[in-house]
Amino acid sequence: MNRLNTLPRGFCSLPALEVLDLTYNNLNENYLPGNFFYLTTLCALYLSDNNFEILPPDIGKLTKLQILSNRDNNLISLPKEIRVLIQLKEFHIQGNCLTVLPPELGKFADE
Repeated sequence: MNRLNTLPRGFCSLPALEVLDLTYNNLNENYLPGNFFYLTTLCALYLSDNNFEILPPDIGKLTKLQILSNRDNNLISLPKEIRVLIQLKEFHIQGNCLTVLPPELGKFADE
């Protein structure tokens, strides 16, 4: 447990990063650096046990994601951009405050 509440701007200049585990911190959507979603080589992103209420729409830029874990946050909604994550094989959202899932998630059941 690190309890980070911000990430440094230069953090996102890792051009070959494939797995990023930010589990057990105090991060939320307001404290991700603007260039966070330029980590386009990411295959696995673990954001569980933080303080996210939403996933920013820019999550759709991480098109190589195969695993996205957002378990045990405070998510109240998911962006429609989740639909473009066509390589997603695991999407963990249990333990949140979601009451409705966006219709965009239905496309995963069709594939």
